[in-house]
Amino acid sequence: MKNAFPKSEQGFTLVEVMVALVIVSVGMIGAYGLVNQSLALSNSAANRFTAVHLAAEGAEIARNLRDTNYLKFYEGLGDWNDGLAGYESGGGADYLSSGLTADPAATIKIGGGLYGYSGGEGTENTMFKRRIRVIPNASPAYLEVVSEVSWSDSAGGHTETVRERLYNWWQ
Repeated sequence: MKNAFPKSEQGFTLVEVMVALVIVSVGMIGAYGLVNQSLALSNSAANRFTAVHLAAEGAEIARNLRDTNYLKFYEGLGDWNDGLAGYESGGGADYLSSGLTADPAATIKIGGGLYGYSGGEGTENTMFKRRIRVIPNASPAYLEVVSEVSWSDSAGGHTETVRERLYNWWQ
């Protein structure tokens, strides 16, 4: 019996098709892994960005407390470091606080586009926790503020830290 198809018109064999499918599958799995890792790194970068700004905000809050103390000190009330002393192990604060609080383990909430500790309607917990430490120095001319924001995600635990010195520039 003679072959009805000449050699030049024969199709692919089953082995050739299987090899082609394996090569395409390996390429697709590699592309999926790259996309998955890219999304995870993007999420991690967004979390780090938020954490750095929350840490900087913690240092700014301590600076605002010092500046408010200067206004009171000018009127003869209190001292420049009122509300800042005694938090070597850490405290928490937001812009609605009149001083540091003793609960540095509280989770930061978000509501209405603002981060803070007070919960209300429309607020939800975030993954971030902020601890503001105020460390006195041997020189009474300044306090060192260390604002740390920690969080955990699929890549593990992370911490971002901002350090700042608050000087007693009234002297």
